[in-house]
Amino acid sequence: MKLALIGVGDAGTRIVDRLVAAEAETGRWFTEGNVLAFNTAAHAFDETESIPDERQVLIGDTHPAVTQRVADDADETAPTAADRDEADVSGATGGSTAERPGVGGDPEIGAEVAAADLPEIRRALDRIDETEVAATMVVAGLGGGTGSGVGSVLVEELQAVHESPVYALGVLPASAESDRRALTAARGVRTLVPLADAVFPVDNEAWSHGTEPISDRYDAINDAIATRIVGLFGAGERDPTSPSEMRIDPADIRRTLDVGGIASIGRETVTIDTDSSGWIDRLLRILGLADDDRGGRETDAATVKRLVQQALNSALTLPCDIASTDRALLILSGPPSAISRKGFETGRYLLEEETGTVEVLAGDEPLPDAETITATVLFANVTSVPRIDELQARATEADAFEPSGGDAAGASGGDAAGVTPTDTDGGTADVDPVATDAGESNAAEPDEREPDERELDVDESNANGPDAGDREAGAAREHDFEFADDAAGDDAES
Repeated sequence: MKLALIGVGDAGTRIVDRLVAAEAETGRWFTEGNVLAFNTAAHAFDETESIPDERQVLIGDTHPAVTQRVADDADETAPTAADRDEADVSGATGGSTAERPGVGGDPEIGAEVAAADLPEIRRALDRIDETEVAATMVVAGLGGGTGSGVGSVLVEELQAVHESPVYALGVLPASAESDRRALTAARGVRTLVPLADAVFPVDNEAWSHGTEPISDRYDAINDAIATRIVGLFGAGERDPTSPSEMRIDPADIRRTLDVGGIASIGRETVTIDTDSSGWIDRLLRILGLADDDRGGRETDAATVKRLVQQALNSALTLPCDIASTDRALLILSGPPSAISRKGFETGRYLLEEETGTVEVLAGDEPLPDAETITATVLFANVTSVPRIDELQARATEADAFEPSGGDAAGASGGDAAGVTPTDTDGGTADVDPVATDAGESNAAEPDEREPDERELDVDESNANGPDAGDREAGAAREHDFEFADDAAGDDAES
């Protein structure tokens, strides 16, 4: 599936840079060069290796609230991720963040910068050839001011001008990171879910190892993200060298994600025995002379079943209850000789059993020279996500959550910062599934609601993304982030 990539902030820039590199490494050319990176801090572009210079866009450089690192001191004074997180904690309790580059972790400033530089942003977006791609993905760290603030403006602007789907990939801060970053991320998720056609949160916490600083894991996390995104959207984008009646269709990916909401990806790989008999078997299958009842087929079916089970139990981009998914997609990548129809259907049936949904699509990616089989599984519109609930609870309890010393925002319903309001019976609800009837909503009109409610509640009437009228007006809408004056946090994830 052809996909344009737009990185926002430090994390988004690094991830897109890694994705472009993975595209070349795997031969899955799925962007067709349609990549961009936006940042408010120029130093973030210093480490890019794969994003062309002309595709790197600095915004906010003339905005009075945006600071830049002094070049002469960059090598000696550049803060580590741990340093930035420490500064974030002090900022959340009233410390100054003025010396930190970019927007100082404040998504309100990020949104202001994006609004002020919207003409420049639009000129940059014109470099994306929508006729060459089936969708666009905005990639950002949701705990940072640029990622969360500028990222939401970009998604809204893309929805206003693009007819194809706009997806978002957002990195969530780990538990060891500050309350301010958790609050920013929780609100970022709440903002993106109704705006984007599907949201792929990536949980840093799920990839952390014991007491090891999360900053030491950034490269590994980015590699894992790239492997899964390329395995999903890049499947079938190699030059076809082998026929397959089960080849994955880009329309299947889009159809799976059409339900909107939050999505998660699992992946597992197994090494196979690629002896000469495999080539003979492949030839027999091409000629239509293969016997599907042979013992090898039984072994293949068992292998694929185990592989799919391992993919379901693997480290998901966002840990979730897979039984809460609306739709699922299975992609098997490997030598045609190792993927029989029986094995293929066995894996699909297992996925139906484990998820409890009959809306399971599947396809394969023939890789004749591969020595492994890989199962990539996509879960769309998952509604039971403990990590989102945890972020919501943490944001509610954060001292900085009380704007200007007033009552906690959203306290009237306990609906603090997560994706889901509280159940009427007092229990905590899971992430809201995306509404199927975009024309109905119990939400009050914006001018009838309290300011804090407007900033926190998901507009369920818009849960499947803005309709045509909303998209045309999207760029004109303001992003009303009501953060405390001492807001801190940065774009340090990944």
